[in-house]
Amino acid sequence: MTTLQLKRILGSLAPHVAVLAILTFAVFPFYWAVVSTLKPTTELYTLTPTFLPNTWTLDNYVWATSQDTFLLTLRNSAIVAGTTAVVAVVITSMMGYSLARLRFAGKNVIVTALISTQMLPGVLLVVPMFVLFVTIQRALHVELVNTYLGLVIGFATFAVPFSALLLRGFFTNFPVELEEAALIDGCTRLKAFWYVVLPLCIPGILTVGLFAFVLAWSDLLFAMVLTNNTRAQTVAVTITQLATSQYSNTNYGGILAEGVIITIPIVLLFVFLQRFLIEGMTAGAIKG
Repeated sequence: MTTLQLKRILGSLAPHVAVLAILTFAVFPFYWAVVSTLKPTTELYTLTPTFLPNTWTLDNYVWATSQDTFLLTLRNSAIVAGTTAVVAVVITSMMGYSLARLRFAGKNVIVTALISTQMLPGVLLVVPMFVLFVTIQRALHVELVNTYLGLVIGFATFAVPFSALLLRGFFTNFPVELEEAALIDGCTRLKAFWYVVLPLCIPGILTVGLFAFVLAWSDLLFAMVLTNNTRAQTVAVTITQLATSQYSNTNYGGILAEGVIITIPIVLLFVFLQRFLIEGMTAGAIKG
């Protein structure tokens, strides 16, 4: 084997080795959490860690699914995340389309404002938003604190700016000839948008929905500030409170099992929607 051939082989293997290393770094924590949930409590505290359980057990999952608080807040998370995804899709699909196709005064100002929101970390907005919610609640007598409505409005507020910009780029690259053909055939602008544009922009729509769902499902800080009991509390807050409790009998194996359970829906969504997600993100990233 010549030196040139060896360099070519090493050059072709290098990217694969790098991807494998990154994948291992990303997946290993989740693998370790899953393995730990299948171990009895005595094996979690051994000085010598094992990569597979010596004794396999599902007791941690039985414990997790028997906790009423966990099941209740899991339902809360599903309701809030699903509703947030729907609200984000409805608002940003119309907003992104109008920014991509229509001409009106202040359009560039709106786009600039949307971009500016991405420069601020979300943590800076949590307290002002809480104060705003409390003020509105007192003035209008509309419950926003510790309710599904308040959480959905808050999460949608964080999701809409980025999602609108993403769909704006997606709609900008959508062939305008298809819309013009629909308009010539007698469709109104709204009908062309509903029957022509939206069905062909499913990747972008699913990307926005998935982004909003994951944001609401996994968020901790905003949900912790805006809820104070299990009435609307999300599952991320419940698990955090369990993990940070000061009791000596904290069931860390069960807490890990709860973490694995709430991760499974996100993993499944990404697995089944990855093709649409990649297409939506790449199409939305192209400047029109």
